[in-house]
Amino acid sequence: MTYIDQPCERCGSKKRISKTWTEKLETMRGVSILEISQIICTNEACQDLFDRNRAEELVKINERKLAKEEQDKIRRENVARSINERKKAKSAY
Repeated sequence: MTYIDQPCERCGSKKRISKTWTEKLETMRGVSILEISQIICTNEACQDLFDRNRAEELVKINERKLAKEEQDKIRRENVARSINERKKAKSAY
């Protein structure tokens, strides 16, 4: 196990790297290879609390995302309707 020198911000226990992986990210300049590490607290109660809080945050984030997508859809429909009304008004002259 690899431990991190910085203690947990929530409880002060040691933190460790639970897993590491690489991902390729295509950019305008080519491909960048990212090395990503998941860091967890060694205190199981602290980590469980963090995981529960993170899950709740993700639910809220997804709800906001869905609400925004719905509002964007409504906005696009309103813009399209407005454009069509203007075209009809213009052609009536």
